Amino acid sequence: MSVSQPPATNHVRQQNIAYYDEIADQYDTILTQDTSNLLVRQQVKDQLVQAVPAGTILDFGGGTGLDLGWLTDNQYQVIFCEPAASMREKAIQYSKELLHHSNIRFLDDSQTDFIRWRSQLPSFESVDGILANFGVLNAISEIGLLFQHLSLVTKSGGHCFITILDRPLKMMWQWHRRNTINTLLFNRPFVMYVWHKDYRQTVYVHTSKEIQQAAAPYFKLNSCRPVTGTSFILLHLVKQ
Repeated sequence: MSVSQPPATNHVRQQNIAYYDEIADQYDTILTQDTSNLLVRQQVKDQLVQAVPAGTILDFGGGTGLDLGWLTDNQYQVIFCEPAASMREKAIQYSKELLHHSNIRFLDDSQTDFIRWRSQLPSFESVDGILANFGVLNAISEIGLLFQHLSLVTKSGGHCFITILDRPLKMMWQWHRRNTINTLLFNRPFVMYVWHKDYRQTVYVHTSKEIQQAAAPYFKLNSCRPVTGTSFILLHLVKQ
């Protein structure tokens, strides 16, 4: 059985990957400039370590590997999944030069495409936990399909920690006024665009309710709360 995605969806996904390839050299600086991101990382770390004392973690959309330090410090086996090759290469170099850990496995281009997992699962055993930090889901439109395929690689009772952008009305209005109106009047998904030079990222600002509904056939909600002092919400889901 093969699973395909609409050409338009695939085109946007490739645009988003190209965007992250382009900003790979600046990504760490961009993320660390906002000190509130330290609060996000710390809260995610605290909750994941408590829920998953040991085992294998899928770092889904791991970027340049900024979470690898605390993941390996806590003795997890890590499956690193990052579709943007330039970002992934930085994570590989970081792991070689600073971490020196052999318990990190980096998925290649074909294995990072979760769309393909229904027809060809990546060659690793089911994981004990999933980390999707700093709005990874905000780059994905087909979140129902995402959770279906994440469930294929997660053990029963496995934990999934996700941070997504919060969506207060004032912030939506500042981000994109026309799309805010379309969302409020016609219940359309809220989408905004981020540019770097000629590269565009499409950002899908899913609500926590939308994510819970998309995940519900495969994962049950354990908790959902804003990360105080930041623009992120942290969801904790458990594989059924």
